[in-house]
Amino acid sequence: SARGIVVSNVPGKTAPLVAEHALGLLMAVAKRATFQTTAMREGRWESVDGVFLRGKTLGVVGTGNIGAEMIQLGKAIGMNVIAWTFHPTPDRAEALGVEYVDLDYLLSRSDVVSLHVQQTPETHHMIGKREIELMKSGALIVNVSRGAIIDTRAMVDALNSGHLSGAGLDVFEEEPIPPNHPLFDCQHIAITPHVADMTPEGLDLLNEGVIDNVVAFFEGRPQNVVN
Repeated sequence: SARGIVVSNVPGKTAPLVAEHALGLLMAVAKRATFQTTAMREGRWESVDGVFLRGKTLGVVGTGNIGAEMIQLGKAIGMNVIAWTFHPTPDRAEALGVEYVDLDYLLSRSDVVSLHVQQTPETHHMIGKREIELMKSGALIVNVSRGAIIDTRAMVDALNSGHLSGAGLDVFEEEPIPPNHPLFDCQHIAITPHVADMTPEGLDLLNEGVIDNVVAFFEGRPQNVVN
């Protein structure tokens, strides 16, 4: 900004892909797919209870482009969806077909909490020890926003104690995460290396968005300006 440089981003272009990835992580951890894959690779044929999601409550934290898509996906598999955002409005609630609730209430009522907020000073560790303790025993958590939204240590402790029964994560406070990261000691996790929109379609959409921004700039109508 100080040097008069225009900075643009590509908001919302790949929101459906990221939400679909979040749903995939949720399915993987709810059905214990990664745990049982590991067990079978090690020669163990064992059963562990999965989670039936239909009829359960999905709490969507952040209802921008990706959160809005996640709300629809949750409904599509028969979940009851509630949501929280910094600036809820009746019009937005009606458009999304969702009830906005207080964050503490959402955490205490949800069987699954899915995070879709931007990383800012206000959202750093917004899901910390206190917030995790508010969550239902046996709840699942999904994060495809930014790693620092969750206090990782508090989440690991809750996973190891059984208070949280699983986590699906595409983002981490430290990226790439080191091989000795405590998350790897947690049994019921499904993790991917920050690749939620990394499909051929996603890359095409991102490239298209960059080109559109460049063309708009040279035509004297900068768009998606963030500074």
